[in-house]
Amino acid sequence: MDATEYEETYVEGIEEIEDDVDRSFKRFKSFRVLQYPPHDHQFRHKQRLCSWILSATRFGEHANPRSSFSKKIKKDWETLAAVFSDHSSIFVTTYESRIDLMRVCIAGLEGTPYCYGLFFFDIFFPPEYPAKPPEIFYHAPDFDLSPSLHQDGSVSLNLLNLNQWYKFRFGGKQQSWNPEQSDVSRVLLSIQRLILNDKPYLNESISFVCSSKERSSKYNNEVFMSSCEAMLVMLRFSPGDYRYFVLGHFRKRAHRILLIYKDQMLKHKGDNGMKQLFFKLVKAFESNGAYCQHHCSKAEVEQLNREIEDGGFSMEEYSE
Repeated sequence: MDATEYEETYVEGIEEIEDDVDRSFKRFKSFRVLQYPPHDHQFRHKQRLCSWILSATRFGEHANPRSSFSKKIKKDWETLAAVFSDHSSIFVTTYESRIDLMRVCIAGLEGTPYCYGLFFFDIFFPPEYPAKPPEIFYHAPDFDLSPSLHQDGSVSLNLLNLNQWYKFRFGGKQQSWNPEQSDVSRVLLSIQRLILNDKPYLNESISFVCSSKERSSKYNNEVFMSSCEAMLVMLRFSPGDYRYFVLGHFRKRAHRILLIYKDQMLKHKGDNGMKQLFFKLVKAFESNGAYCQHHCSKAEVEQLNREIEDGGFSMEEYSE
């Protein structure tokens, strides 16, 4: 599955009753324009420095038609709407009253330890845009998921730097922000392809990358488990304007997520921590409206409870 393919996954033979979450999820567009930004947007209270900027950050009769800022933002909107189709794994929300703000959700792709996880970013376009790159804030879920995504909300990505130099790493290079060529769609694709990729350890130090394949595999599994832990948090606390989308996403992807998780458990047999987290996911997905009982038979539950009894964990607390 690539960045433009994001097909829905259903459990065959199971009929599910559609509710508000399902209907809202189906109507959710990969690019949409709302009137106002949400109250929890990181840059909502960002100071605009003069009346010209105020007029430049609105469309309609109050907009400054000669503003290069407005023209660039409008062009970016058109590009985003075209690049990210309705079945994209990148979802963009813009705001008519504040065209200098944007919120983006990026879904992890299969084949990566981030598969089907959701990552939220708030974006602010400074008045000098595109002469200056946009500012990005990452909504961190209190888990270390990547060396490039920090708990303070910052994102390490060369494309967000204006410095006209290249960073060489392992014989490759990453281009910095170019006002004449760069745009926000490239930034979002770079986050997905360079940060949320299948080899997140490449963002670590050279000494780590040069270590054993076994250690790299262990690192990927740790990131995968942290990503799954973040799913549990996301089901409870998610950005307000994406709430139904988050619930619908995990309801429809639950079956596939659990199948992938089972495959990981086979590769890391004897890891009680993985078994505990698996039970948590099953319970959380069931509570969210997904059918998951076939992933945990009664015999499996009893066997797994016996195996991890010494660890002080019981399935009973997740099956009430």
